[in-house]
Amino acid sequence: MKKQSSSLKNNFLISMPMLGQHKHPDSVIYICHQGEYGSMGIIINQEYDMDLATMLAHLHIHCDSNIRNQTVYHGGDVQNDRGFILHPFEHNDDWLSSYRVSDCLSLTSSVDILEAMAIGLGPKQALVALGYIGWGPGELESEIIDNLWLNCPVNLDIIFSVAAGDKMQAAASSLGVSLERLTSHSGKA
Repeated sequence: MKKQSSSLKNNFLISMPMLGQHKHPDSVIYICHQGEYGSMGIIINQEYDMDLATMLAHLHIHCDSNIRNQTVYHGGDVQNDRGFILHPFEHNDDWLSSYRVSDCLSLTSSVDILEAMAIGLGPKQALVALGYIGWGPGELESEIIDNLWLNCPVNLDIIFSVAAGDKMQAAASSLGVSLERLTSHSGKA
């Protein structure tokens, strides 16, 4: 009998309304890694007030007219001065620093992908984020037990095609959940 994996890698986390402060309210996070040394994810629904062309200009990377300009996301508070590009995995990708998250997705953090995107040669779909979310060993699992997160399977359309403000409900809807019906109050039966 094959053992079921309980890894949250390649899943979405949707922040739950709760009493008190949530470290990442109103967030949808794509989990890129979960292991014995901790977990790592990218917030996919919180936009910076900056587009890709502006970010590339700050990095002194020249953009030409072929750039597919797009919004840059706040990926998290860890290394928020560093870019992380979530994009579909392609067998011929040869980016300098790329991690294959799943059969379908890669996470790249090297400048060569940004240089390619600046001239319209990067991935056809990409979510550009500054920073990531990190958890130490057992922290994410404890937050799941404390009902801080809903989790659901990844959906590439939600990452790449749904507007930032609609991603949270789109992910929740994949579970049949309406976020408007969730409450931050707890009770006893």
